[in-house]
Amino acid sequence: MFGPKDKTEAIINLIWNRDEYYLVTAGKDAPSKKEVLEVATRFGIQLPKDYLAHVTGPWGSPYLEIREHIWPRHKAGDVGPFWSFLYGLFVYAYSEEAPDWMQIRKAAEEFKAMGHQVLPILKIIGDADVYCFDSKGNIQQWYHEEDSFRPFDGTFFDLLEQEFKALDERRRQKKAEKGQV
Repeated sequence: MFGPKDKTEAIINLIWNRDEYYLVTAGKDAPSKKEVLEVATRFGIQLPKDYLAHVTGPWGSPYLEIREHIWPRHKAGDVGPFWSFLYGLFVYAYSEEAPDWMQIRKAAEEFKAMGHQVLPILKIIGDADVYCFDSKGNIQQWYHEEDSFRPFDGTFFDLLEQEFKALDERRRQKKAEKGQV
C-alpha cells in the first residue's frame, strides 16, 4: 500500500556537522513523482521505488561538500593523492534551476550521445566516474577510462549511505593531515 520511506535525512544525520559540511537539498522544490517518471520514460529507465522516495522528498538531490576551511580547494596544477580531490558529492537534480553539471536531463543526454541507455544518479565531485541506473533500474558504476559499467550490489539508499560515509572518512583523513583531529 505505501511505498518505501525516504531514508535520506537519517543518512545525512550519520555524518552531519553544520560547521564542517555545506548541504543543499531540493526542499520544497522537489519534483513530483510524475515529473521523475516522465524523465525515466524518456530515457527508457525503470526506477526503483526507494529512489523515487528519495528524489521526490525534501531531502532529495542533495549537494554535499566539506567546507573550505576544512578542505581548501585545489588550484590548477596542484597534485596529490586521488582521494584529496574528492571533497563532495551530489545526486543529480531535476530542477532546471540547478547548475547545468548537476541537471539529470543534461547528464542523461550526454550518456545517450555516447550510446548508453542509463540515467545518472550520483557523482563524487572530482571523480569522472558516475553511478547510474540501467534500463532495468539496477545501479551501475560507469568507469570513464574504460567506458564500461560495473554493477553496484545494493539499493539506492545503500549507495547513498556508502558514499556519505566515504566522504566523512575523507574529511577525517583531511583533518588528520592538517593536524585537526
